Amino acid sequence: MADEELLSLDRSELVDLARDCYDAEVKRRGATLRRVALRAEEVEISEPESGEVTEEPVSAGFFSYPQGALLARSLLRGERIPCFVDAEHLVYLQMGKGAHVMVPAAFLDRAREVLEAMEAEEVEPPEPWDGELRHRFVETNGIRMHIAEAGAGPLVLLLHGFPESWNSWRRQLEALAAEGYHVVAPDLRGYGQTDRPEALAAYDIFQLAGDIVGLVNALAGAPAVIVGHDWGAWIAPHCALLRPELFRAVALLSVPFVPRRPVNQSQWEEQKYPGKVFYQATLRSPVAEPFFSSDVRARLLSGLWALSGDAAPDRRWKPTRDKDAPLVAPPSYLGLPPWLADEDLSFLVSEYQRTGFTGGLNYYRNMDRNWSLTPFLDGAKLLQRTLFVAGSEDPVLQFLEEEFADLEVNVPNLWKKALIPGAGHWIQQERPAEVNRLLVAFLHELEAGERAQ
Repeated sequence: MADEELLSLDRSELVDLARDCYDAEVKRRGATLRRVALRAEEVEISEPESGEVTEEPVSAGFFSYPQGALLARSLLRGERIPCFVDAEHLVYLQMGKGAHVMVPAAFLDRAREVLEAMEAEEVEPPEPWDGELRHRFVETNGIRMHIAEAGAGPLVLLLHGFPESWNSWRRQLEALAAEGYHVVAPDLRGYGQTDRPEALAAYDIFQLAGDIVGLVNALAGAPAVIVGHDWGAWIAPHCALLRPELFRAVALLSVPFVPRRPVNQSQWEEQKYPGKVFYQATLRSPVAEPFFSSDVRARLLSGLWALSGDAAPDRRWKPTRDKDAPLVAPPSYLGLPPWLADEDLSFLVSEYQRTGFTGGLNYYRNMDRNWSLTPFLDGAKLLQRTLFVAGSEDPVLQFLEEEFADLEVNVPNLWKKALIPGAGHWIQQERPAEVNRLLVAFLHELEAGERAQ
């Protein structure tokens, strides 16, 4: 294609074009593709004794439902058999169509043995998603929690951050439900239609984790996979640490696992940024509510722009300001980021105009208290199978650079550590296709691993 043609394509068209090229290249190379990403690192796959494999890939089986093909792919990869789903990206886009699972010819007999065993165990693909997104309320930990849910199958929880709501997961609810999961995105305590207790202590980490524990029990979904973004990525590891029998795997978006530090949050800020005001200190202060409430739409839009990968370098959000610098409104924006629809911004604005910001801000105001309440977590590692995804332009990785670098140490069962080029902090909204593909691959790997055990 000419440069002009490429420049005229939008992001979704470019993604589709790239996947078409990928599928064509996989077929061209055939069985010379030797490696499958089974873990965060790539594991070499040994060749059969017959020697070099040069044949074109062949079909190990055809599946009427794409979910069955994806399950078969996961099982084969679990047995270290190189494979791919024919025209894989079309499987995700056209869920009503069947697909072939392709393997190198030399691996065909082994692959068919695995798939025959799968059929003998009567492994059925999940029921196709009915396309409905449902809303209801659940009683948990003494509060009434609003949830959005879709699909049926193993439970996957999606925890949002600040200043967001369940709606930040709108693209993931549909994609994961279509893969055969019961996907639930709650409004967290203090947000949206969920209760907003007045007491500051009602927002400490034990209450936040208790809400999610109660939600899993109310849904009878244990053990669940828990996915968190921003503040949700802080709550999710605590849920996994405190109740490991309820949470079998963890996915963290934008915020890496942060082990308990030797000092509390306020002390850490002073040590890391002497002479500066860290943004969380502002959010803990009494000026936060009037600042956000003075123009809800402008404040939300500015934040969505400034922390995204689409912001101009000179307008990107910075985590600190000088101590003598006044708190000023961020630059205003007239238009929307390319990944945000007006109806979604309007929904978010209406929610915060109705609820205010105190509930979400109280999470920050409990950071020092959380530290004092959890000395027993000193040295604790996150042991569940874990996926981490962030945007390469996410400013959070600037002040959590040590935690990002040490993920493999603090999360011994880290499956993948993925950076999406050009994306910012609102990763699941900015790059839904890439995030969904990573989440789906992670979930399928979990299912294959558990079946192998």
